[in-house]
Formats: sequence, C-alpha cells, structure tokens
Amino acid sequence: MAESRSLDPNFGSLGAREEDWPDVDGDPDTEEGAEAMRRADAALHATIERSIWQRNAQSVHSDAIPRALYIKAQNQQDQLTDEERQLLLGRGDVVGKALARPDSLTTDEMHQALLWPRPGVVRASIQRATGGRLSTPNELYAKGKDALNRGQFSTMLNDEEVALLARRFHAMDDATFSDVAISQALGQLGVAQAAELLSSRLGLEFSVFHAALMRQVGQMHPMRQMAPSFLGPGPGQSFPMPGPGFRAAQSQLEQRQQPSDIISAMTALHEQHRLGNVTDEEVAARNSEYLAALRASSQVPSLFSPNGFPSPWPATPPPSRADRFGSGPWPPISRMRSPIILFANEAGMSGHGVEPGWSVLSEEQKTAYRTRSETMRREAWAEHETAVAEGSSTFALPVWYSGSSPRET
Repeated sequence: MAESRSLDPNFGSLGAREEDWPDVDGDPDTEEGAEAMRRADAALHATIERSIWQRNAQSVHSDAIPRALYIKAQNQQDQLTDEERQLLLGRGDVVGKALARPDSLTTDEMHQALLWPRPGVVRASIQRATGGRLSTPNELYAKGKDALNRGQFSTMLNDEEVALLARRFHAMDDATFSDVAISQALGQLGVAQAAELLSSRLGLEFSVFHAALMRQVGQMHPMRQMAPSFLGPGPGQSFPMPGPGFRAAQSQLEQRQQPSDIISAMTALHEQHRLGNVTDEEVAARNSEYLAALRASSQVPSLFSPNGFPSPWPATPPPSRADRFGSGPWPPISRMRSPIILFANEAGMSGHGVEPGWSVLSEEQKTAYRTRSETMRREAWAEHETAVAEGSSTFALPVWYSGSSPRET
C-alpha cells in the first residue's frame, strides 16, 4: 500500500459516519462532482488507516491468550499450569486474576468480575428491597431459589427483589445499568468465563437468575397462550426447557407482551446460548415460540391484517441507510454485516418482518448492533488491506487507490 497521506483538515473524521461518504453519482467534470470524488477518496483511506490503527492498538496480552485457555480456566481450574496462570495474570485486570487465582480476589474484585455493583451498594439495595430482612446476594439468591422450587416465584418475591436478581443486583432505579452494556462486556474475551467461574464457585445456579429475567420480561407463559397454532407440540406438550426452574417460572408469568419485549428476550437467549447455558435444541425451540409470539402480537406490516383490522405495527420511519448497509462501504469480496442484518440473523427473521422488528428495538439496542457492525466493517477493511499488502488479494484495485486522486488517472 502507498504511504499514508495527510488528509485535508476540512475533511474531519472521514469514513466514520454515513454522512462522511458523499454522493459520487454527480458529474465529475463539475467543481462539486470533483470535490465529492476527492472526499470519497479521502474517506476510503481514512477508514482503512483508522481500522489498521485500531487493530494494532489491541492489547498484546489479550491477543496472546487463546480462547481455549479461558474455557479451560472456567471448567478445569484445578488443571491450570503455573505458566497458564501467569499468562492469564498478564492481562493485568480483575478478569485475569479471577481466572488465574479466584481464591485471591477481594470482595470488591469479586463483585467487579461478576459485573455486580460495589458491595456496599448491593447490600443497601437488598436491604431496601427486602425491608431490612436480607442484606447479602447469597441470601436473596436463596430466597429466589426456594420460591422457584415451590413454584411461587411471582408471589414470594416482590418486584424489587426480582429486578435485583434479573439485573445482576443492580436496583430498578440504577441509571448506570444497561442490558446492552452488560451484553457487550460479556462478549469480551474472558469476561463471561470469569463470571461463570465465580458464579459456580458461589453455588449460584443460572436458572434462578433466568427465572427472574423471564418474570421481568413476562415472556414464557404469554407466548404459549398467544400463538398455539404456530407451535409443533400439541396440547399438554411443550418444548424441552433447561430445568424444573424454568417450568415453575413459566406457570407464574402472565403479563401481556410487546414486540420490543419479545425481541429483548430473543437477544438474551442468544447471549445465553453463546455462553453455553442453553443447547442448540433449546434455542431452536425458544426461537420458534418467540417468532410465533412476535407474529401473533405484531403482524407483518401490510395495508390490512388477515382479520380485516389495520396492522398493529406502529407507523415508523424506515431504517436509515447506515442501518441497512453500514456506516460506510465494505471491502470488495466481503460479506456485508450491517446492523439490521446482524439483528435479523440473531432473531431468526427474514423478509418483510425484519424492518418492523428492527423498528421496535430501543435506541440502546440499535446502538449496540451499530457498534458491532462498525467494528466488523473496520476489521474487514484491515484484513483486506493486509491481503492487498501481501499480494494475496484477488481483487484488482483501481489505479487511484494507490494514493492519487481519481481525477488524475
């Protein structure tokens, strides 16, 4: 690749946003058209250079730790060698310490690795939620597990207690809590493994927290009521669930759902599958129910729904160009993974149902997909640039790619 050029300061941070990519369909012989071509050329180079810089700026220690070691640290802690423990400690953060030497963590560090608030904050939140009767995470968890075993999850726990279990002990009024931020954190190498390791050592079963989440979202029972005709099993049958806790929670949940709630639950299910907490078969079964409920509660947009009434989908503007295609161009011979494509793939949706499903996502959820898409786009450019530099790319670049303006070729 040609040496990096100094960009015109008037161009700013080109390539980072959709508006940075000017329309080059105009007449290149005009002053406006020539300027658009120059800006497009600068934006292309800025995007490539930015993605290469970000790739090189990644932590050396994190890159040096194979994913298999994180999994081994979670599942075979007693079989780690001293060298492997030192490699994990080389991360220099609480995640590495939790995976290498979990017994050495302080209470503050344990809360940090579990993505919980500080111990004092958790204690105060639990005391407030329980009227002073309980004060520790283990006590509230034990109450939730007992309620689940009795099949009385909705009656034995109040809303604040359920919220604490569903939100990693963040209170309902905690403005710093974000499902998207938690999901993004768990997507980083080692974070999910550290949290799972500590949870298992504390004897905290996933079913209790998942039941709290499902109670809060109000998912499982309403979907079976709302869309029985879409499900394979007949009356009295059900899809396999991850344990008795789920069935107990299912009988208690009776809130009516909105499309955004269903999509949130689909996202949560995908995250739990990625962590290995649910099987492929369970994901397929749950997604079938989620999609059936989504169709039943909010039909595919059309002029009229099959029953003759207007479609319940709210009138919303179509997705932006950036949501459909990404914030900038993708490299040649690269599969586009725009925000809306990532959403559709994870939700198992296709066709006319995708855009309405996207429209009911919260802005926070959309932002998470946009961030992931942009990261993938930059990584794709970095890989493409490496292939070009090594001469292994099969794509022939235009002459002006080497650094000259397209008007000079």
